[in-house]
Amino acid sequence: MIMKEWLDAILKVAKSRIKENIAEKLSEYNERGTLCSLTMLQLMLIIRFSGWRCMKSFIKESKRIIKQAVDNNKLIVFVGAGVSFNSGYPSWEKVIEIIAEKLGKNSKKLSSDDYLKIPQYYFNSRKEKEYNDLINDIFNINNAKPNTLHSKILDLNPYHIITTNYDCLIEQAAAEKGLFYDVVCKDSDLPYTPNNKMIIKMHGDLKNKNFVLKEDDYLNYPQKFKLIETYIKALISSHVILFIGYSINDINVKYIFQWVKEILGKDFQQSYFIYIDNENDEFNQIEYDY
Repeated sequence: MIMKEWLDAILKVAKSRIKENIAEKLSEYNERGTLCSLTMLQLMLIIRFSGWRCMKSFIKESKRIIKQAVDNNKLIVFVGAGVSFNSGYPSWEKVIEIIAEKLGKNSKKLSSDDYLKIPQYYFNSRKEKEYNDLINDIFNINNAKPNTLHSKILDLNPYHIITTNYDCLIEQAAAEKGLFYDVVCKDSDLPYTPNNKMIIKMHGDLKNKNFVLKEDDYLNYPQKFKLIETYIKALISSHVILFIGYSINDINVKYIFQWVKEILGKDFQQSYFIYIDNENDEFNQIEYDY
């Protein structure tokens, strides 16, 4: 009974993934009732919580670096779909599921390799107008408003904000705070940025009908967004980057870092993630070391 009470107390402060592992080991112990299982459980807890102490130190140092970047006007924030999720917008995965269902495909059996192909299949079969109409319908969210995450991002006072989202929520949040950010949605917008602070919509937006979603959009990106791509590459190479609202396996993230690592190699600047789990109401802070 003492062991169970001890575990219950520990579990209250453990992260959910640690809880799952402890519960699994505890189940083994209850079934076998062996000293060996109990020893393994104690050893696992020591290892796990030693790792958590290291993580706390890591997070503290990461926050120091990010704060220093803010003070030096060197912070660039990338804003992903997870940020707008709490305002009612769908995740990237959900968008692909909706399109897949329109094609009669089983959305539950999709792999990440299908995420660019599914929109391309729809475009090829239904052509441009119907494709644009569908994407507009998916993102036609009534009464969508900026949420707390948009406000907190702006409170960081980033030098520039770069987003792969099509919505206008980050621009609205900036306007509500009286902040002046020039909005760049296409190459021709770049010369008209007098405020020297930008919200760069690197994947275009619905208004300009230049949104990046299907396979051809990614393949033709260097031609359609030539100046924006070059500018973002330069920013990443010389600034501290903080990703918010992306998955670590997000194809957009992989593309972005592939650009720069090809050029900088070992001189590549580490970047940081705040990963938002909207389903489990959790977040993890990690460093990206690809």
